[in-house]
Amino acid sequence: MSDSAWRLLGLEPTRDASAIRRAYARRLKLTRPDEDAEGFQALLAARERALAEARRPLSEAWQDSERDSGEEGPADEPAEASEAGAAGPGGAGVIVESGSPDPGPAPEVDPAPPGPPLVRDLENPASAPGAPALLVRDSDPAPPPIDAAPATDAAPTPLVIDIAPLEAGPAQWQEARALEADLPPFLRDGADSLTAWLARARRLPAGPRALAEAALLRALFGLWRGPDGRLTAKRVEATRAAILRAAPVFGWPREDAVLAARFDPRDAAVATQILRDVIPPEPGDPAVVAVPVFLRGRLPLQAADARAFLESAPRALKAYEAMRQRVPPPRRLCPYALLAPHVWAVAHRRWGVALAALAGLWLSFLLSNVAMDETGGRAVACGALALLVWAGTAAVTAVRADRIQIAAAARAARRAGRKGVYAPAERATRLRRAGARMGGWGWLALIWGGSIAFIGPYFGLIALIGTALGG
Repeated sequence: MSDSAWRLLGLEPTRDASAIRRAYARRLKLTRPDEDAEGFQALLAARERALAEARRPLSEAWQDSERDSGEEGPADEPAEASEAGAAGPGGAGVIVESGSPDPGPAPEVDPAPPGPPLVRDLENPASAPGAPALLVRDSDPAPPPIDAAPATDAAPTPLVIDIAPLEAGPAQWQEARALEADLPPFLRDGADSLTAWLARARRLPAGPRALAEAALLRALFGLWRGPDGRLTAKRVEATRAAILRAAPVFGWPREDAVLAARFDPRDAAVATQILRDVIPPEPGDPAVVAVPVFLRGRLPLQAADARAFLESAPRALKAYEAMRQRVPPPRRLCPYALLAPHVWAVAHRRWGVALAALAGLWLSFLLSNVAMDETGGRAVACGALALLVWAGTAAVTAVRADRIQIAAAARAARRAGRKGVYAPAERATRLRRAGARMGGWGWLALIWGGSIAFIGPYFGLIALIGTALGG
């Protein structure tokens, strides 16, 4: 077969029919019949030639290769041998030496009896006792009943080769164009009509199904955009049911070949982000991690969102990457959060953690004051409880510092989706700004307005330790 067919398919010469069909499907996504009819016809012809080459028996291919290589063989033989040789029966050359008697004609050899056919039609199989046969059929036969008795004849079991149907024919392409025309009314009519439309699309091969998928995505883009051309979270939420129904048919959000081939790069990235926000992540998806969040269960966090939010916290980002690899994240003790948990939380703008840490520290401060006012066993108990509350608040914040950051990234990504921020650059900027540490002006306002609230608990702890040492 000509090498141009293999080059057109982007494939090395092979006898694997499934590999040929996959290569054809990949090329078909870039060659639309209604836009490039000549290219599509050339691609279809290349696939047919490749499949025909793959279905040829190995014996014919070997004979062709031998014939091609034998065309140049006689030209390389020495002239003396050609002059002294005579062609005998069967094409064999006989060399006659001078002075020797004529050997006469070569004895005839009876041809070998023809063997049983190796390939025969399944509808009219020829009898071939003693040798297995290759039966060719177009579709899978019905399975035998479970209680069927085993065959008692001694005929060998034939090896069946199934011939897969073509990827797509004119009827499938016509059905795909009909689906393109019928889609908008289905979206307006409701879920039942969309389900019927998706059932028709599911039965199509890969190429025509890509046309239907592109039509559905264009219709969704029209529903997502408002009159001013901007995407809104409210409009995206209105199409959630349609997206969830279409996801298993077209392999969303993992399969984005149609988005990459048929849409602008920015629109393709926006649509991919919307699909990832709407469709729940599959178990084992390496691009999404379900992060436990306090009071909200688990929220999905995508890798791109995590890298943007945790840019200022490389240790937390390292822990998130470990979670993506399905390994336990490294446990570390943050010294900053251990010595001043409330200050660490404010520096990273984790306001809920800052309030919880302040509540724990002030509770330990009040218990230390009670311990200094009491005597005997009550003073010891209150002092020990104050130290435990203090140490527990600091230790919990220091040990879970990375997880607190990752949970904050998941919440920030959730808020970005609710605000309708789907453009990759805009979304990354928003998350990067949300995960940044507090600047200089924030620290000045903090020192001026909350110095007493932040420093007061330390005086209580120092007084408690001094009283214990002095007593």
